[in-house]
Amino acid sequence: MDEIHGLLSRIIVDIALALLSLLFAYGAAAAGRLAQRIKAEASQIKSSERRKLLLDAIDDLEDITFKTVAQIEQTAAKELRAAVKDGRAGKSELIALSERAYNEIVSALTPECRSLIDKNFGSFSHYLVKTIEAKVLELKSREA
Repeated sequence: MDEIHGLLSRIIVDIALALLSLLFAYGAAAAGRLAQRIKAEASQIKSSERRKLLLDAIDDLEDITFKTVAQIEQTAAKELRAAVKDGRAGKSELIALSERAYNEIVSALTPECRSLIDKNFGSFSHYLVKTIEAKVLELKSREA
């Protein structure tokens, strides 16, 4: 009976891990589609100079966001998520990491870059939060 219970537990864990991997893959694909859609919208801008500035701003934001998120993930996030899962740390510490990433990215970008994104997408802040979430998901899916 214990063998059957152990086997069922392992099967359930295996299925859960497979579903989690599938979820990460789906999320990474969705993040990629979002970036492509935004770039496509930006390419519709009539002024070629303005379009180039916006596309450069988006590329700069994505590059800085990826590097910042990867650095935080490498140095702190993995261990902190494990600590939260085990009850050794609170979710507020994870939120503090995301705030740290947000602040580092904002300070690394030029005001012109922030203004272009704000003007074309309605809210730089919302766009940055979505970009951070997409990059975190992208990094997690690479690890899975």
